[in-house]
Amino acid sequence: MKKGKLIGKGRTAEVYAWGEQRALKLYYPGYAADAIRREAEIGQIVREAGVAAPRVYELMEESGRRGLIYERIPGSALAAMMRAHPRGLFKHAREMARLHHRIHSCSSTKLPRQKDKLEQSIREGEGLLKENTATICSYLHALPEGRQICHGDLHPDNILVTADDYVAVDWSNATIGDPLCDVARTSLIFLSPANLRDISAIKAFLERQIRRWLNRAYIREYCRLAKVSRERVDVWILPVAAARLQEQVPGERKWLLRLIQRRMKSMAAARAE
Repeated sequence: MKKGKLIGKGRTAEVYAWGEQRALKLYYPGYAADAIRREAEIGQIVREAGVAAPRVYELMEESGRRGLIYERIPGSALAAMMRAHPRGLFKHAREMARLHHRIHSCSSTKLPRQKDKLEQSIREGEGLLKENTATICSYLHALPEGRQICHGDLHPDNILVTADDYVAVDWSNATIGDPLCDVARTSLIFLSPANLRDISAIKAFLERQIRRWLNRAYIREYCRLAKVSRERVDVWILPVAAARLQEQVPGERKWLLRLIQRRMKSMAAARAE
């Protein structure tokens, strides 16, 4: 069987139609084989735990590139729907929160620990974090553990909207840990200045405002469902921002460093009181 039309594209792979009911996630040349096998294992683990994630079928090669065959979810990417139908933005943000809350109702013992992955990423960013690295790691370890399944990268490009549901895809960053850490990462993605460099100042301003409103609607709905305060999400922002530095997302470095510096100053001031 030959791959069909391109139906998605990300930082690590392209996604093609593979027959009528399956999709081929085709990784870019050089992407590690071990990482692909691990992604397949994670996909199976989250489904076994009760998460409504796409089935993983098999590893394969196509045109000299490694790939995974997934169940094809009949739907549209949430990001595209938000752009095409802006009147439904806040409804979509609330639905994202509901999907995230459903994911967090599942647990497993077979996934990596959230704090282990965060600490590894924070230490990889030591060249930028410098003397703050150890302090942030100590702060991280004082936060709650949690045993719930966390997606690790939930945002509108990783959600498909079907006729009657919202489904999360791309589970390669899944961990077990505190759901509010997972929510903090999604919040940072909403607020990120990434992808705003190549548009006019007016459009960039409007885009930032819309993202802030979407983030507010998402956080409010999640906290309502989980019966937690916004402050319990906020305590995770510092380590999540520090860990995200090593991803080197274009347009984010200065923003993240300023955010981290402000948090560090606030933490130092609170200790001095």
